[in-house]
Amino acid sequence: MSIRSLAGNLPKDPDNAGSVLGWGVVQGSPWRFVDIYASKDAAEAEAKSRGPRYRVEYGSHRLGSDDFMGGLEEPLLGHSS
Repeated sequence: MSIRSLAGNLPKDPDNAGSVLGWGVVQGSPWRFVDIYASKDAAEAEAKSRGPRYRVEYGSHRLGSDDFMGGLEEPLLGHSS
């Protein structure tokens, strides 16, 4: 059973219209985007359930697609702007 994301409830990416920010579960080779999650813990649980070829990256995901740009700086917990 996979953990369901609520991608539509994630913060919008201010730099990419139609995209949200969160922790993505991806496979590097061959490329596969699984989903994006609000918490790193949920993403790590999903990646672990899928096996060693999957990893977690913080990044931007275009909703309704498999487009994901990882490697973004993770937000600081408890930090408000």
